[in-house]
Amino acid sequence: MVIVLYGHALEVLFLERPDATVLAPAFLQYKVLAAFAMPLFFLVSGAGAAKLAGKGWRNVLKTSLFLLALAYFVHALGLLALAVRLGLGGGPDIDLLRYGVESTLKGRDFSTVVVWFLVSLAFVRLIVFAIFRLAPPRLAWAIVAAIGLASLAVPYLPQAFMLRTWFAGTVFFALGMGLAGRFGQASPWLAPALTPVVAWLALANRGCDYDPLSACPQVQLGAESVVWLHAGEVGFIPLFYMTAMLGCALALCVARALAGSVVGPALARIGRKTLELLVINGFVLVFLQPALKHIPLGQAGFWLYPLLLAGVLALHLLLLRLLQSPLSRLQRLASRLADRAIGLWPKAQHRPAAKTPPSGEAVAELSPAER
Repeated sequence: MVIVLYGHALEVLFLERPDATVLAPAFLQYKVLAAFAMPLFFLVSGAGAAKLAGKGWRNVLKTSLFLLALAYFVHALGLLALAVRLGLGGGPDIDLLRYGVESTLKGRDFSTVVVWFLVSLAFVRLIVFAIFRLAPPRLAWAIVAAIGLASLAVPYLPQAFMLRTWFAGTVFFALGMGLAGRFGQASPWLAPALTPVVAWLALANRGCDYDPLSACPQVQLGAESVVWLHAGEVGFIPLFYMTAMLGCALALCVARALAGSVVGPALARIGRKTLELLVINGFVLVFLQPALKHIPLGQAGFWLYPLLLAGVLALHLLLLRLLQSPLSRLQRLASRLADRAIGLWPKAQHRPAAKTPPSGEAVAELSPAER
């Protein structure tokens, strides 16, 4: 979660600034982190669901419905915030009513952006569950590999309900499930060797899906490109997978090193609040960071980056403390909706009817790592 918060904060220093300033060190850090940050999210989510295949359909479906409900509740709050800021008519660049209807029906372009991950994760969990529940292990892993290979078709697919992200999401979620018991074996001593390799591979990805040598810049970045998994833009696809896998390995090595340090407990607490911090970060990203881009940067030195990291963590932890109660109510509301929806799912006839689970069980289905 720290990687995501810091990566989004870096956007203030180069992305679509009114003064057109671009801090090259900020962009380079962003490009490297973006190459593996979201695959790492899927990997860790899979590790937290290592026993997913042993659960029942109802439990797995209920958790996915909870994730979808939470994503749409947050999306609705974001639309409300936009209406308050811009008026119901929107602004010169946005028809708010049309945008709200289209984004809701298509399951994409969410008002707070980051909830795309919850939508994608909801479907990825179901896909991986079905694969490992219905197929023997070797065949299941062959199917996962085939899905990874099918990523070559992603540029031609629509993005409804984050469809383009399901492929990479499935691969890394499954890897997380399979490697969960080995995360503790990551060696901190490998981090110095992996860091330059991951950085070089990330910077070598020039944005073209099928051509590793040509440059395919993104409109918002001028002549540059980065991995934006949420948009289905990952650059040269084989290089994306290679970089993401090595980047995930690097992150695990660093996490292993930090686990026994003085910051270890604090990072663990942040990890346990990932779901809440992700929701908060969406509002910071959309409603606060655009204002921060008006602040002139001047001659910013490298001292700016540790200060930025400390600042963004402090801000989100403060907001988490202030908003913990409404965020908990929002999760309970999403959980109750998931409970109601799952009640429509027919129960197996050969089993005695179980008592109705208490509201909030869908939240409990998420392991601490997934949260």
